[in-house]
Amino acid sequence: MSEPDVSNLLTVAQAIEIIDSVPVSPRIISQSLLNSAGLRLAQDIIADRDYPPFDKSLMDGFAIRVADAIGDAFTLRVVGEIAAGKSPSRTIGAGECMSIYTGAPMPDGADSVVPVEFAENRSGDSVTLRAAVRAGQNIARRGADCPAGKVLLTKGSRLTPAAIAVAASVGAAEVQVFAPPRVVVLSSGDELVPIDQSPLTAQIRNSNGPMLVTLLQRLGCDARDAGWAQDEPAAIRAAIQSVIDDTDVLVLSGGMSMGEYDFIPRVLKEMGVDLRITKLKIKPGKPFVFGTSPQAAGTFVFGLPGNPVSGFACTIRLCSRLLARVAGGSGCDAESWIHGPLTEALPANGPREFYQPAILNRDGSITPLQWKGSADIYTLARANALLVRAENEPPQNVGTNARVLLIPT
Repeated sequence: MSEPDVSNLLTVAQAIEIIDSVPVSPRIISQSLLNSAGLRLAQDIIADRDYPPFDKSLMDGFAIRVADAIGDAFTLRVVGEIAAGKSPSRTIGAGECMSIYTGAPMPDGADSVVPVEFAENRSGDSVTLRAAVRAGQNIARRGADCPAGKVLLTKGSRLTPAAIAVAASVGAAEVQVFAPPRVVVLSSGDELVPIDQSPLTAQIRNSNGPMLVTLLQRLGCDARDAGWAQDEPAAIRAAIQSVIDDTDVLVLSGGMSMGEYDFIPRVLKEMGVDLRITKLKIKPGKPFVFGTSPQAAGTFVFGLPGNPVSGFACTIRLCSRLLARVAGGSGCDAESWIHGPLTEALPANGPREFYQPAILNRDGSITPLQWKGSADIYTLARANALLVRAENEPPQNVGTNARVLLIPT
């Protein structure tokens, strides 16, 4: 069956341009470093001193003077020991050395470290070392990693485990970060029942709400499920009004199409929401809505199709871009694209950009999954990526390079 005319619909690229162009005002909060993993910095992190703060040994061994390393082997008097976290007790003089451990500060007078593996005949307060020696060997100089005052992490950087280590190293126990977007998911549909209830013959459990909440959490949001509203304008309006003032982004699931019971776009217009997008040239996901709410300053509204794969694809491809900016990043931060060869041939694509559940294999190849349409959550659950095909793309052979959008895990 041929598709109806879609030439008047916005393309995905046009929708992205609209979504990326709306101004956002990320909230800034002060939070303990240990509770900030995954968030983005709202400040620069600056080195509070030189790193390392002293010349330090990179090996367990002996701190020596190169001038005393005469011949293939040489014997020195051991005049002390320096452990990590301890300061040298004295300066090293001619013919002397100190036992030193990794990370310990170098004593004055020493200019090289001989690893302990090259020590021979350790007896009492003397040691024989057999090694080729040069100045600066096995020593990290003060400030070699970074000097005091250097910007180590810039505003907008994500606090990964390694970034948290950097912040901790300069004493940033509390940091200014961009708050995670507050997102409320509200579903609609008379056919829905809670997941802990047994549905009647014509009913289904509300699986979209939990799916979207967990997906949004994977995207870095503070997301919660507000349940669902009946397919009745007054009920939908009341449900929206009850949550819209306490959220940055409202995600509505279902009721977006042109059916007799699809009231949400109409209700949003009546509430004064400025609808920037109402339908898209995308499959699945054509009945997609994006708008801004005047009654809740800074609140954005997404309306997703009720079919789960459609809502899932639209969230990853479109909603994620705005959410990344509200979280202090850029739209591109939300996307993880991979290219690889197809393991199966594909027929020609239709006039809409197409998103199909797929598996990105360990060898980098891409396997499109056979699915039963936009309600097939069972196939979606097997996927780790969405295969993206361009409008009117010709048939693709096995081995042809394709692209996938990774699913957050």
